[in-house]
Amino acid sequence: MRTVPSADPAVHRDRYLDLLRTLALGRVVLFHVTGWVWLSLLVPAMGLMFGIAGSLMAASLDRHGPSAVRRRLRRLLLPLWAFGVITLAVLSFGWRPRGVAGWAELLWWVLPLRVPPVGGPSWAWAFHIGLWYVVTYLWLVLMSPVLLRVLRRWPWPSIGAATALPIGMHLAEVHTGYFVAAYLSCWLLGFAHHDRLLHRVPLRWYGCLVGGLAVAGGTWVVTAMVAGVAVDLNHIAGGTTLWSMALVAVLLRVRPRLVGRVPLDAVLRFVNARAVTIYLWHIPASLGMFLLLAPVLPYTSVASITLRLAGVCLLTVGAALLLGWIEDVAARRTPTPVGPRSGAAGRHRADRHLRAGRRR
Repeated sequence: MRTVPSADPAVHRDRYLDLLRTLALGRVVLFHVTGWVWLSLLVPAMGLMFGIAGSLMAASLDRHGPSAVRRRLRRLLLPLWAFGVITLAVLSFGWRPRGVAGWAELLWWVLPLRVPPVGGPSWAWAFHIGLWYVVTYLWLVLMSPVLLRVLRRWPWPSIGAATALPIGMHLAEVHTGYFVAAYLSCWLLGFAHHDRLLHRVPLRWYGCLVGGLAVAGGTWVVTAMVAGVAVDLNHIAGGTTLWSMALVAVLLRVRPRLVGRVPLDAVLRFVNARAVTIYLWHIPASLGMFLLLAPVLPYTSVASITLRLAGVCLLTVGAALLLGWIEDVAARRTPTPVGPRSGAAGRHRADRHLRAGRRR
């Protein structure tokens, strides 16, 4: 089964997904700056980012076939390699891999099928802690051609199996590949959104399913947090999946029509054109601001939070302006400091693909 959506909804859905991804990235940055645990529970942004990426991946597979995997990998790996080169250069003063095996571990920076090493000083964690997302995204992209075929053959059983997988792994105490399993169901919901499967479920039943996911996932997550099992949604096995799915299912079912210019339209274009760079560099920026302000301001004070947030935004935007052109090269666009200036070219390409799909 191959779904080719109508031209108008496709354009507006893309802008809506851009808005959602901008809000999700903003929540991730805010969480890492403030450390507010309740943000992780209130808005499971990582699940939303994987759901959006799944929808866009399905669209890319429909347009380009298997070569979509290569295109997605190029857009992920080029900015990652730049990040890795700078990271290893910065940390090389305090770290040397041990032996041949240690140097061989650096190959994970080339193809991060597992989290690459950083070593070095105690603050090196800031260059390392967010890379699980890159690894998870890479695995899901590599599996997407098969996953999309399976979902289109057995849509709801596939989503059900993906939902049960991390719960089964948790009960069996299997930890390898946890993040891939935890967010696989959100990725498949993105596929279902692209194929408009979510909109075929009657609203009454859809509400019951989402409510069930929210109650089960929310109870699981709150219980784990109260019991001290974890303070981060990403490390609550099973509950992460259910709670994230509830939010993703709600937001991907909504189909607002974003016609004309939307507020902060230029910001949306910039963030989505520089999403990988922003994600990679905001945590080191957050550490830098913390080290700068810790000697003079209490961590939880309003002044400290305000200055840290402003500083992280400025530093991250600076990194995006300085290094974001790599994402243009990866996407085979003309490199510019701020990315594409207009969505007209993208809409033209979308219309061309849709017309070709109708001819087929």
